[in-house]
Amino acid sequence: MANTKISALPTFTGNTNGTFIVINNSGNTESFKVSKETLFSGYSTNVVSPVSGSWTLSAGTNTVSFTVTAGESYVMWVNGNIPNGIVNWNATVTLSNSNVPVIGVQYGWYYLAGNALALTSIPSQIVGTAGTISTSAPTVLNSNTFTFGITNNSGSSQIIYYGYVKIS
Repeated sequence: MANTKISALPTFTGNTNGTFIVINNSGNTESFKVSKETLFSGYSTNVVSPVSGSWTLSAGTNTVSFTVTAGESYVMWVNGNIPNGIVNWNATVTLSNSNVPVIGVQYGWYYLAGNALALTSIPSQIVGTAGTISTSAPTVLNSNTFTFGITNNSGSSQIIYYGYVKIS
């Protein structure tokens, strides 16, 4: 019997719980039961759990935030895209607990030429420079709450989206 590469196996959909027969290297047949519970044994069944939401910004100056669980690592983003107004922010961070700085990197940008949305502040608790060890200790009370200043110059309410994925 020829060996079958994993990539050549059929794809199963629906209820895939069942018994699989495998021929081992000695030519003996072995069977094993596979279920969702077996495949994820020892792992969270939601290994990647994206969270997303939105803020409705009134015209003028706005301060908005979202809060994550301390003691984890995340990839995060903010994205606003309206006519003549774009704000983008992203970060990759690791939090230890909520009263010390967050190590990571962050980038913020807005479309200055349109100026319908202006990113005026990004989270201050994120510290770190690529390739270095940081001992920076800015005063933080709730470093797991990420706060942004966004000015809405469009003249009407606008929706801005945010989200994060826990990666640890």
